[in-house]
Amino acid sequence: MTANRLIFLIMFALLAIMPAKTARADLPLGADLPRAATPLTAAIKSAAPCRPGTPGVTLDSGEALWTLSPCSGAVQAVHLTSQQFHIHARPEPAGLPSWARSKYSEGQLDLVPTWDAPWDPFQDTIAQALVAGQTSVKIQRREGATTTAQTVPSLAALQKSEPQWTVLSQDAAQVTMIWPDPHTIQAPLYLVKTWKPAGKTAAGTAQPQSLEVALAVWNVSGQAVQVTLQSQVTSFQDPGAGSGGMLAMFSAPPDNKGAGFWQAGALIRQDLAGLSKADLADRQRTGKPDWFGVDSRYFLLAAIPLDGYDAKSTTTLVPRGAGGVQAQLITSATQIPAATCMPSWYQKTWGGVACADDKGAGKTWTYQTYAGPKQLDALKNIDHDLAGSVDFGWFTVIAKPMILVLRWAHDVTGLWPLAILILTLLVKVLLWPVTARSMKSMKKMQQLKPELDKVRADLEARAKKLGQEKADPQELNRATFDLYKKHDVNPLGGCLPMLLQMPVYIALYRTINSSVELFNQPLFGWVTDLTAKDPYYVLPLVLGGVMFAQQKLTPQAGGDPAQQKMMLYFMPILFTAMMLQLPSGLTLYILANTVLSVLQTLYVNRSAKAA
Repeated sequence: MTANRLIFLIMFALLAIMPAKTARADLPLGADLPRAATPLTAAIKSAAPCRPGTPGVTLDSGEALWTLSPCSGAVQAVHLTSQQFHIHARPEPAGLPSWARSKYSEGQLDLVPTWDAPWDPFQDTIAQALVAGQTSVKIQRREGATTTAQTVPSLAALQKSEPQWTVLSQDAAQVTMIWPDPHTIQAPLYLVKTWKPAGKTAAGTAQPQSLEVALAVWNVSGQAVQVTLQSQVTSFQDPGAGSGGMLAMFSAPPDNKGAGFWQAGALIRQDLAGLSKADLADRQRTGKPDWFGVDSRYFLLAAIPLDGYDAKSTTTLVPRGAGGVQAQLITSATQIPAATCMPSWYQKTWGGVACADDKGAGKTWTYQTYAGPKQLDALKNIDHDLAGSVDFGWFTVIAKPMILVLRWAHDVTGLWPLAILILTLLVKVLLWPVTARSMKSMKKMQQLKPELDKVRADLEARAKKLGQEKADPQELNRATFDLYKKHDVNPLGGCLPMLLQMPVYIALYRTINSSVELFNQPLFGWVTDLTAKDPYYVLPLVLGGVMFAQQKLTPQAGGDPAQQKMMLYFMPILFTAMMLQLPSGLTLYILANTVLSVLQTLYVNRSAKAA
């Protein structure tokens, strides 16, 4: 194999493993949010003492079981109910409390990796509330028959120190929570949050991975209040994940958690590594986003703003330290008029004129949540450009049609391994003319090697007669090109077709690597997950053997024989080492592609010999 081809293959491997390129986007480290539990912490203390004591409330959206947390008024777990997402037990991180072990035990996949309440996704908090132009407010606390007056610095500070919500009502159709607890605290402002499964889209399509959230603000202070709210979606990743330095190319492509949002037709996203380094201008936008959330290679947690949000809202990606990533949306300051009547949950304890059916909140914001796989069909059903979270970088135009072909092949065969083979075969057929031309060009150059050696020897002999140490390089190049021209050989014919193939191959690589349809799907026998490595390394070793055969068959167009011999062994060993930790689905694709290349080389060599 020539040095050019070696460079091409190494570039292909590096580009394929590199994460997809997206717009830069972040915020300063948030010191106000407690550290997530990580393998680096010896002991974990939850900032919300109500967990694990306070049980969560469950809602079933069809394909996801949501556990809502009164500790934070957010989501403490989302279990995907499809059989595809039944997973085996995983290694527990250091410091994992015993009550949170279910997140790593065998069962349905939980998309919320953290267990401390401050890290729950889909939290809604008061960013600022001005009552009569002042941040400090007076509240009353009731314990039994005793009522005590108290002044707090702000409602935002009160919610931070006392984050627990109270469940007002719950059934199979919806859950309503309130903050603060109206039975014990009289405050000028209350947040009422109602969760229910999302209905069908305008096109009549079900949304089984979504809930609809209505966030109402009740102003019972008797005067107008100016309020700014903050909604946030948070996740966590071990800070050491995805590292590995120079050895990273010998492991699976990193599945880095990231935070992102879609606005004005563009994805603004940063993974854990880039988030803390990005400038504020790169991770913040003003205006109503189509969605904001956190994601990994295969899964997405997103909030979709619907009603109440305006063009003055601000979306920011925030690094939270210790492996935390967060996307947050802050509303514009909104004037909330005083309520003309009191809801029943307030009136029973603190009096006032009761409202009919508890209607009359000053302002309501609504958004939709999504928690599920990054499956193009499911994302497109919801719309709001959620499909933009599936990002293939520069190769999106090629990769998305490949996903459609992959799904079609699975529908036809019923087996994902066969679907991968069919996709690889179709790509190989489409690129057949280009690769065949490349091989023929290399074969011609190989056949011209004796004449090229003779030209070089003649020029060197003439140079010695003239007292020169070696032949003039420019004259040697001229003679070489004249020889190629005489025999109608393009010296770039072997390299240029490879460069034309590179975007297609890398797009195919990314398609296999990013298809959640392959997650937890069996290959055969000992390989139970196409997105995991071959546990016994059979596929990588077979690949090494096939690549050795390919090296033996590939035309060698010139070069030092010792170098060619080194390449004969170096490339198979290099690629075998690279494939050891790659997902078995990717290894299968590369193996199938290499086998097809060997067959194509045999065919081209036989055709050339016959000619």
